[in-house]
Amino acid sequence: MRVLLFEDDTDMLDVTAYALRKHGYDVVGVADGASALERCQRERPDVVLVDVNLPYMSGFDICREIRKQSSMPIIIVTASGDDAHVVEGLESGADDYVVKPVSYRQLAMRMRAVIGRRTDAPIIESSTVAQSGDVWVDLSAHEVRKAGVAVRLTRLETRILYLLVSNPGRVVRTDRLIEFAWNYEAGDSFALKTHICHIRHKLDLIKGQSGYIVSVPQIGYMLETA
Repeated sequence: MRVLLFEDDTDMLDVTAYALRKHGYDVVGVADGASALERCQRERPDVVLVDVNLPYMSGFDICREIRKQSSMPIIIVTASGDDAHVVEGLESGADDYVVKPVSYRQLAMRMRAVIGRRTDAPIIESSTVAQSGDVWVDLSAHEVRKAGVAVRLTRLETRILYLLVSNPGRVVRTDRLIEFAWNYEAGDSFALKTHICHIRHKLDLIKGQSGYIVSVPQIGYMLETA
C-alpha cells in the first residue's frame, strides 16, 4: 500500500515514514504543499496523510483540491484538536481527522478503515463457512471451532464473529456489524462491545496475536492477521 505523507516537520516526517514502513507501507514523504496535486497524480497513493500547517498550501486546501479530482482516502494528522479545525478538516473532504500524538499502530488501522470505506463494503461469503487462521465458523449450522475444538457461542456472537472472520485484516464498521448481527432489530454499539468481549473470552483470544479482535476507536473492529 502506497502512502503519500505531507508533513512540514522533517524530523516528524522521517519518524512517521520509518514507522509506517515498519508496518509494511510504501511511504512517500513531502515537506510542503506546493506540488500537492502533482505529487498525488504522480504517486497515485492508496491513502494521503496530511498535516494542517504546511508551507505554500494548508492541509485543508490540499484536501479541497484533491476532492475536485479524486475520491482517494485522506486523513488529516495534526497537533490541533480544536473543534473548529476538526469540522473544517472534515468539511474540506478528509475522511478522518487524527490528533497527534497518535500510535502508529492506530494510525495504520485508521488508514485501513478509510480505504475500506472508500473502496468496498465488508465481504459476506456466498457460502456460510468462513475461516481465518485457526478460527472456523459455519453460520448456517451455528458452529464455531478454534484449532479444531468446538466453542459454544450465542447466535449473535456467531454472526458477529462470522463477519469478522470473513474480513481478516480489514476494519468492519460498527454499524455494519450491528446491521448484520441483529438483522435491523434493536442493537447498539454498547451491546456489540459486550458481545465482542464475550467472544474474546470464549475463544481465549490473546491481544497482540493473530486472530485477536481489535477495537478501532470510533470506527469498528478488525480481526488481526499474522
